[in-house]
Amino acid sequence: MRLSDDAYDRVMTLFREAMPQLADQLDEQVRRGRPVSEAELRQEAVHQERTFRLATSRFSPLGKGDATAVPYSGEQRLEIVREALLTLAEAMYATRKAVLDTAYENGMEPEAWFGDPELESLWHVDLRAETDEAEAALGRVRFLFEGDDL
Repeated sequence: MRLSDDAYDRVMTLFREAMPQLADQLDEQVRRGRPVSEAELRQEAVHQERTFRLATSRFSPLGKGDATAVPYSGEQRLEIVREALLTLAEAMYATRKAVLDTAYENGMEPEAWFGDPELESLWHVDLRAETDEAEAALGRVRFLFEGDDL
């Protein structure tokens, strides 16, 4: 197992624990492989192996307008995870920041209270704290991408 495969497996284990739905989506994307055209496939290292498999199974080779899917490399799988993490962190921060800015622009308090006061089941969201936490998470994700040691 290559280092990138091991790193991918470790990251996906953490994803499955923390964000199972995202982990399922990433797994599905990786299983589908990446689409490539016939011309791109000729440049891929898997071309000879695929040509042999096609010949032994009596399928016709891909034509110039055809496309197929090939497995992602370990590095490509890690890149998919990195892009998902970065997109998630950026979206978390941007949405919280937009809500906080809107609250301030409209003279509202940066806290929202929910529940029924008579049932004493109140809970609240502090938009400033949520935005700060999301910004810190985005910073951590960006820091991870500065190095290649996932």
